[in-house]
Amino acid sequence: MVVENEWKTLGEHRPLPMFQIPEAPRYRLERAPLVQALAQVRYPLIAALETMPGVAPLQEALREAFPYMAQERVQEVSLVIGPAGPAGGASAASVTWNLTNDAGTLIVIGAGSATLSAGPSYETVEPFSDDFERMLRALESVGVPRCERLGVRYLSLSPGLPGEDRSWRRWFKPELLGWTGSEAVAEGALETSINQVMLRQPPTGDLAGPPADIQATVRHGAVPAGTDVPGIPPLQVPDPSYLLDLDVYVTGHQPFDPAEILKQFEMFHAQIDRFFYWALTPEGAEHFGIVD
Repeated sequence: MVVENEWKTLGEHRPLPMFQIPEAPRYRLERAPLVQALAQVRYPLIAALETMPGVAPLQEALREAFPYMAQERVQEVSLVIGPAGPAGGASAASVTWNLTNDAGTLIVIGAGSATLSAGPSYETVEPFSDDFERMLRALESVGVPRCERLGVRYLSLSPGLPGEDRSWRRWFKPELLGWTGSEAVAEGALETSINQVMLRQPPTGDLAGPPADIQATVRHGAVPAGTDVPGIPPLQVPDPSYLLDLDVYVTGHQPFDPAEILKQFEMFHAQIDRFFYWALTPEGAEHFGIVD
């Protein structure tokens, strides 16, 4: 997998300074740790999208790039918590539609959200952006009235080298690893160490369009083999790894304008890109094959 951060329109916009770190130069990764890239929009519930006739116009709009469709039923359980503890839960099934192509890129359409997901099929950000725009245009064509949440998430897993317990601690900066990545922890003793940081920044400049603060959630740390990581689709960690999960999003009502949403997507990706580039040590840049 080769991952690049080159944008056809990025130079036209000024990124939101979510992180007080230098802007990343253009680069590519020859051995990228990325395992999943996600771009999601949420919108008011459209019941018809759970039916075959209702989703048919969306399928037709996306069929050239995503020719295969499958139905999936998701069981949802709600629990009522009271003084006596959890009571019996109500169970309901919702329907989603999975649209895929030969590359393995996935679009999941539901009554209230649509998600573009790429795993091994992710090569550069430009085709991913193009697929996201296709999804947005298709949703616009069926009358989605507004966007209630936009999120961009990049999930990376960096397994250690064979025979080395924590070689990843040489690849990421000490500021990111904390004491669990230092010599304070005996070799072979570390099993799990997950940190979560949440950030919030008012929209400014070119991102003044969103109706609410821009937010970011950064999860990072060591995870053992067999760890289940939420995603679309969910992931299971095959080997002990260092996890870096970067999620930038905005909630609040805004018109469903594909051009504006795409601009916000580009800015959010730029923040994720900036953070990942900053997080690497020189040895990490060499390990992942960064070429400026």
